[in-house]
Amino acid sequence: MTIIKTIAGSKKEIHQLEDQILARLQNSNQNLLEDSELDKQLQRSKEKASDISIALEQAESTMRRINENREQFKSCAKKAAALFFVLNDLNKIDPMYQFSLDRYKELFKKSIDEKDIGTNQQDQPTQRIEKVHTLNVYRNTCKSLFEKHKLLLALSMCVKLQIAEGKIEQADYDFFLRGGGSMDSSGTKEPKPAHDWIKQTTWDQLVEL
Repeated sequence: MTIIKTIAGSKKEIHQLEDQILARLQNSNQNLLEDSELDKQLQRSKEKASDISIALEQAESTMRRINENREQFKSCAKKAAALFFVLNDLNKIDPMYQFSLDRYKELFKKSIDEKDIGTNQQDQPTQRIEKVHTLNVYRNTCKSLFEKHKLLLALSMCVKLQIAEGKIEQADYDFFLRGGGSMDSSGTKEPKPAHDWIKQTTWDQLVEL
């Protein structure tokens, strides 16, 4: 935020200097070559504009580096968000499962601090954070779960991470969970083969799949 304000303020100051010079030129009642005060103001403006331009270039360079670093961590943040919503959805299984966003942020910071512990140093920092955080989320959450729900947690985490990476389509996962019961049966579709061993509901599922 400070850098953004610096960039905006520098650009505004440059515009103000330009406006002052233009106003001076427009209102001058004497030969411009003989106007010593105008000459001094032009010199001061030139020096100030040069300082501002250097500061502006440095601020914009810093902003570009920040944006580049942020892009590198975008996938990491996306997966961390996906894992939080996995935890958030656990209360649909049992109302006693409640997880705080603040506590989750602390866990994510812990994962960043521990990214170099027991990980492959040849991996990118974001990859190490993702691996450590996934393990931390599973271990810490299992402490609060009934034994019968731990496998469900592992499945949900795995699927949501795969969806975040684009390896599983959400529509495919929805079909896996619910089947094709919500499909629109009013449209034209291939008729069911004349075999008694294929039920109509089974055929509808196959068509939807």
